[in-house]
Amino acid sequence: MSEPYSPPLAQGSSAQGNFQPQKGNGFGTTALVLGIVAVVFAIIPILGTVAFILGPLAIIFGGIGLTRKFTKKGTSIAGLVLGAVAVIIAIIVTSMVAAAANGVNDALNKEHKIEYVVTTTGPAKVTYWNGEGSSNEDIAANWKKDVTAKGISFSTLSVTGDFSAATSVTCEILVDGASVSKNSGSGTAAMASCSGNSSAK
Repeated sequence: MSEPYSPPLAQGSSAQGNFQPQKGNGFGTTALVLGIVAVVFAIIPILGTVAFILGPLAIIFGGIGLTRKFTKKGTSIAGLVLGAVAVIIAIIVTSMVAAAANGVNDALNKEHKIEYVVTTTGPAKVTYWNGEGSSNEDIAANWKKDVTAKGISFSTLSVTGDFSAATSVTCEILVDGASVSKNSGSGTAAMASCSGNSSAK
């Protein structure tokens, strides 16, 4: 009596088989969550510094997840990439914030030369802002005054001609050599007024 026929096993296979199903990857999941949170914080000024902590952690957990056998690698790769992107974004945002802060600080501390210039064809009265308060001067001819101001400074200048005769008057404000305001007037008690600030040049 002949024995029943059994088909030959495929090469490289065994009766029991060596296939190992892929398992979940806790390190990869952690890396993915940390990477997402890091990216969110990275785009927020000031709070972006948190990304300098979470980003590297996502990279570390992602790297560990990639070394685990028989586990899914997708979350590990995504977490690692997001961690690296978060660090790069945080560096860019932090640099931009620092540059803006330095620019504001420079603007607030920079000294400006303010020049008040008045031309008149007769006696007149000049009123101007000296940086601390208002000052008045009586003039009989063309007049000029220099004032040093720090930061963003507002300036005003006005000139009023004599009430007894017709005159022509002109006022002008220059900041660091650039004219920011100029006006003129003529007639009896002619009047001209100017105003400007150090950021208007």
